[in-house]
Amino acid sequence: LAPMAGAVAESPCVRGILCMLPAEPGSRLMLLVAIIWSLTSDLDKMGKQAASSFLVFLAVQRLCMGIPLVTYLVCKQGVGKSLRTFYTCLGFLLVLAVVEMYTVAAYLKALDHLFVSYAIAAKRSGILLSVLSGAVFFKESIRDRLPYVMVMLLGMTLILLSGNAEPPQ
Repeated sequence: LAPMAGAVAESPCVRGILCMLPAEPGSRLMLLVAIIWSLTSDLDKMGKQAASSFLVFLAVQRLCMGIPLVTYLVCKQGVGKSLRTFYTCLGFLLVLAVVEMYTVAAYLKALDHLFVSYAIAAKRSGILLSVLSGAVFFKESIRDRLPYVMVMLLGMTLILLSGNAEPPQ
């Protein structure tokens, strides 16, 4: 196993990724996000199975996510400005909340029927919309990113089409 690990670390792709991580703060953040998401997906599945009802789990999950965000916002902007910002954007926030709750509910329901890795692959299919939104709303150049997004979407498609076969013992 050790010689194989050395061969992987010496491959040009892995060497390029490892060299890029210290140089690009965005790359380090994306790696951290990927690690956190891999943990939270398993925690979501366990929490959903342990909760008394699906709605209770969704409420607790939203509270666990919302309290730190609201605390940060209030500490950063103060209570008055935070409330003004909230009321100014209330309609947009409600629409966004409904869409996000639907996607979370669909994802959590998918965990009942799929392996966690399959559900994560399906969830990541939104990456294309994220990149396109960056181009439309923030005028980002996506020409360099599109090939990587397509590779991710191809990988997601292959995972989803591979079937539900159990690994050999």
